[in-house]
Amino acid sequence: MRLEYSDNIAYIIRFSCIMTNITQLQTFVEVARLNSFAEAAEQLHVPRSTVTARVQALEERLGVQLLHRTTRRVSLTLEGERFMQQCEPALEALQQAESDLLEKDELSGNIRISVPTDYPAHTLEHLLSSFTEKHPKVSFYVDMSDNPVDLVAEHFDLAIRARKPGEDALIAQRYTYDHVGLFCRKPQKTITAKNINTFALLDPGGFLAEYSAGKTPDHLIETTNFRLTKQLALSRDCIVVLPLSLCEQEVEQGLLHVLKTTLEVPQVPLYIVTPARKHRPKRTRAFIQHIIETAKAGQ
Repeated sequence: MRLEYSDNIAYIIRFSCIMTNITQLQTFVEVARLNSFAEAAEQLHVPRSTVTARVQALEERLGVQLLHRTTRRVSLTLEGERFMQQCEPALEALQQAESDLLEKDELSGNIRISVPTDYPAHTLEHLLSSFTEKHPKVSFYVDMSDNPVDLVAEHFDLAIRARKPGEDALIAQRYTYDHVGLFCRKPQKTITAKNINTFALLDPGGFLAEYSAGKTPDHLIETTNFRLTKQLALSRDCIVVLPLSLCEQEVEQGLLHVLKTTLEVPQVPLYIVTPARKHRPKRTRAFIQHIIETAKAGQ
């Protein structure tokens, strides 16, 4: 019995040491990602002093300084950079294994997604609703903004982007194309290269740049925003160049008309953008597949 008790105590001690080490690693990675002890503490829901103590304990255990600390900023040392490159994938593998076990029978948890403001709201609503109907324990946080988003630092699982998918550090997967058309609130004759200059033309995406460059009459508003351009088309006699998905409802209601044209209007590639991580939770992988399948079904 003594041997069994001794073995149990030894196991508990070893397990406790392992968990302490993992906690220290997780804390260090969070500080390195955010370049801030305060933001890491907020993200981990612990006091800043706890974050500081964990990182200091890790540095003492390893016998190296991992972070440069000043009153204004935190940055990795050379040793810290090398250590970060090695331990971050290992931690993600552990998190992936845990996530896969927790989601073995039913997907659950939160998915953070970023989409541009011009992304059609009805398309996004359909994507989210149809997915949560199948997986009711999955929730979403959706950021609709045209401001640059740091997917890694702000802990986003994925983003939907058009035309320019993002930085080299991100993984961009093209999943469909959005067709672009010419729209007007009144039916018009076929738009050609010869007669297009006779119309007031708004082209916020520069799809027909050779015809639209510098062609904004004084009585129209110049903008790069797709939604504002659509509202202008609904209230003014002008032709606008916009993605078809953005104008579907207005066309169905007869508020806008798709114009015939002999011009070559480019398509808009749409991308699913994710942080360059090898491991993703099952729920994120399932939602990405859902986006792809939904796009294929709509083609």
